[in-house]
Amino acid sequence: MPTYQYQALRLSDQNKIQGTIIAETERQARELLREQELYPTAVKVLQMSKEEERTKKKSREPSAFELWTADKLSRIGMQEKISFTQNLEMMVRAGIPITESLLYMESYMDNPKFKKLLNAIRMDILAGSSFSTALSKHQEVFNDIYINIVHAGEASGELENVMHRLYEMLSAEAKLRKKIIAALVYPIMVVVIAVIVLLIMFIFVLPTFADMYGKMGIKLPLITQIMVWIGQFLKNYWYISLAIAGTFGFLAKKYVTSTTGKSHVDRCMLKVPVVSPLVVAVSVSHFISTLNVSFAAGLPITDCIFMACQTVTHTTIRQAFDEVNLKIQAGQRLASAMADIEILPAMVIIMISTGEESGALEDMLGHSLNFLESEVNQRVDILMSMMEPVMLIVLGAVVGCMALSIYLPLFSMYEHLH
Repeated sequence: MPTYQYQALRLSDQNKIQGTIIAETERQARELLREQELYPTAVKVLQMSKEEERTKKKSREPSAFELWTADKLSRIGMQEKISFTQNLEMMVRAGIPITESLLYMESYMDNPKFKKLLNAIRMDILAGSSFSTALSKHQEVFNDIYINIVHAGEASGELENVMHRLYEMLSAEAKLRKKIIAALVYPIMVVVIAVIVLLIMFIFVLPTFADMYGKMGIKLPLITQIMVWIGQFLKNYWYISLAIAGTFGFLAKKYVTSTTGKSHVDRCMLKVPVVSPLVVAVSVSHFISTLNVSFAAGLPITDCIFMACQTVTHTTIRQAFDEVNLKIQAGQRLASAMADIEILPAMVIIMISTGEESGALEDMLGHSLNFLESEVNQRVDILMSMMEPVMLIVLGAVVGCMALSIYLPLFSMYEHLH
C-alpha cells in the first residue's frame, strides 16, 4: 500500500501537525486521520505500488465534456447535507473560521456540484456576506428553515449549537424517510412481480388453453372470453397498451401534483383507518422537529410556528397548523392553540403545556419529538403487518379469477361427458 504525507489540524488543541500514514487510497487516508480526531488539510502520496503507478500512467485528465456531464448528473442529497452540517459544527466548535472550514471540506469533497457550491459560499463570505446570506443564494439545497436557523445562530453567537441541532433534525428526517421507504419496498416488489406474472398468463398461457378448448369444441364461459380478449389485446396492440398506461400515469401524476388533486388525495388519506394515524404522526413529527430547533435557536415563537408550518406537506394538516399560527399571533398560548385543532396526540399537548408552565418548553419539545418518533415507528410496523394480509387477499382474488377462467371450461366439458 502507498504511503501518504499529510498536514492536519488537531481539533482538540487546534495545533497543526504533519506526518505520514499508510492507506490504500487518499480517501481512506483522510478517513483514518479523521478517526484520530485530525482534520486533514493536505494529503499527498509519497510511495505508490507498481500497480498504482501503471494505473496512473494510463490515466488521463477528464475532458471538458466529462466534467460538464459529471456536474449536471450529480446531485446534492440529504446525506451530503447532513455530513456538511456535522463537519461544519465540529470545526466551528473547534474555533476554525468558517471560510477555512469550507476550504477544508471543499478540498476532499467528491461531488463536483457540492464542491462548486462550497466554493461559491466561501467566495461570498470573503466578499463580506454573512454565512446565512451566502446560503440564501442556494435555496435549491438549503431551504428557508435551514437559512433562518443559521441566521439566528449567527445573531446569538451560538452557531455551533445551532448547527448541531440542525444536524440532529436532518438526521431524524433522513431516518424517518428511510423507514418509510423500507416499508414501501416490499409491497412495490410484490406488485411488480404480480404484474409480470399476470402479463405472462394473459399473453402466453391463456391463449394456449383457449386454442385447446376451441379444438375440443368447448364453449368458453364469459370470464374466460374476457381474459382471452385482454390477452389478445395486450399481445397484438401492445403499443396502444403502453400509450394508454403512459397517458394514465401522466394524467394521474399531474392531478396528484395539482393543488386540487393533492388536497383531495390528502383528505382521502385521512379517511383510511390504518394510514391516517401514520400520516398525522409523520406530519406532526416534522412540525415539532422544526419548532424545537428554531425555538432553541432563539427565534420568536411566531417565526418558529411559521417555519414549522412550511415543513408540513399534507394540505389539511398544514391548514390546521396555519390556524395555530394565527391564534398564537392573536395572543393565545401554544398548548391551547394546538389543542383546539385536535390533531396532536394528547401526550404531546400535555408535554407542551407543562413546558410552558415550567419555563422548560425547549426540553418538552424534545421529549415530544422522541414520543412522536416512537409513534411513527409503531405506526409503520402496524401498517406493514396489515399490508401483508391485504395484499395476499388482493393477489388471491386475481389468481382466483385467472384460475376460474382456465378451469371453468373443463368443468363444463365434464358435465357434457356425464
